[in-house]
Amino acid sequence: MYNPYCLLSPEILEALLQQPMYFVRQHYPRGQQHPAETSLPLLLTHYSLHESDQERSERHIRLLWKDPYRFRYDSRLSEHREKLIRAATQPEGYRIYINLMPKKWKASDGLKTKVSRYLSHKLPWWHYSPADKLHVTLKERYGELFIALLWRGQQTEVLLEEIENFSACATT
Repeated sequence: MYNPYCLLSPEILEALLQQPMYFVRQHYPRGQQHPAETSLPLLLTHYSLHESDQERSERHIRLLWKDPYRFRYDSRLSEHREKLIRAATQPEGYRIYINLMPKKWKASDGLKTKVSRYLSHKLPWWHYSPADKLHVTLKERYGELFIALLWRGQQTEVLLEEIENFSACATT
């Protein structure tokens, strides 16, 4: 599985904490670098304290109701701030990511091939041809990664995991 996010560091956290924020923590399987790795991968998604982001952070934590690692930090609370500072040091046994990408995202050739196969099998009404210009962008919503596809004014979003795991053989 592809992981676009960077590890949380004290420098990144310090920059984010220049203003009060919420952080939603969740289990993050994409952060596991090797199958035998024993570190627990976690993702922090940051939200500003604006009313709309407060509602989004509350919805995000509700969507994680099955995740035993879910937690919502409020950086205005000193005990939460201290836990965030500790998390930024990457304590032993954990790999803690933040929903920030260290560089501009671009779809790899392998992913483009999978997208093409996915479109021709799952969305045949699109009449998509690999020769056509397809705009592929990565979107994040509540800790989940989506691929946004735009072609000839038509647009759709698909879970990245669905495209990564898609097998044309399984659908025929």
